[in-house]
Amino acid sequence: MKKTISYKIWQVFYPIGIYYVVSALIFFALESIIGSSDETYMLRQLLCAAAAIPFLLSFYREDEKMAVGVVKKKTDAAGLLLAASTAGIFGIVVNNVIAMTPLIYVSAGFSAANEAFFGGRVLYELLGSCFFIPIAEELLFRGVVYGRLRALVGVRPALAASALLFGLVHANVVQFLYAGIIGLLLAYLLERTGNFMAPVLGHIAANLAAVVRQETGWLSFSYERTAAGIGFTVGMCASAAALFFLILKRTKGDGGGENG
Repeated sequence: MKKTISYKIWQVFYPIGIYYVVSALIFFALESIIGSSDETYMLRQLLCAAAAIPFLLSFYREDEKMAVGVVKKKTDAAGLLLAASTAGIFGIVVNNVIAMTPLIYVSAGFSAANEAFFGGRVLYELLGSCFFIPIAEELLFRGVVYGRLRALVGVRPALAASALLFGLVHANVVQFLYAGIIGLLLAYLLERTGNFMAPVLGHIAANLAAVVRQETGWLSFSYERTAAGIGFTVGMCASAAALFFLILKRTKGDGGGENG
């Protein structure tokens, strides 16, 4: 039986709904067990992500069997390291640029989210933000959503739409911009390399850089609109661009980003 467009669109969106509804139920149920303070926020988040990974993986595996999404390719360790480094450095750049604007001061949602995010133990931040959450979000947004959008509308619209959706679920303007931009890069890394581990490691690297910076004050000068801060950010942007073009060179001829 021929599947209608509305059915195909539903197939894109319903995994997102399931993930966030179930996660919300688990998240709030955990409040009665471990409390609802900022100190337990990231612990609850990582437990929700860990619980979601098996069913997200089942979606991803099913799409693999049906040949939905990006054609898998072999990527060596150097290629994955390049992808992770590019995303990690670019994440620093995007954070810096946003921090130099008034957005972080006018977004109440970002301030509340940031306080909760970094309100608990560093161990929870590392396990949550730098491991379980990136895996869960990559399975959902790059593994399932991007793959299904790609099959529905083609590569370039899918890149943009998946990044937009990834930004929207972060619910405030600062995180929307950051997640949308990084999400676009992660989807393109998947498309270009044909290896799901590329966006996973890239996501982990970007989040790890953010956690380390927040907890240690590392590179805090680069948030400021000074000659040093702007110069550093421009230099990091150039480094990310150089790594990105190296990825393009290494994957030349693979057809990444052109089909669909």
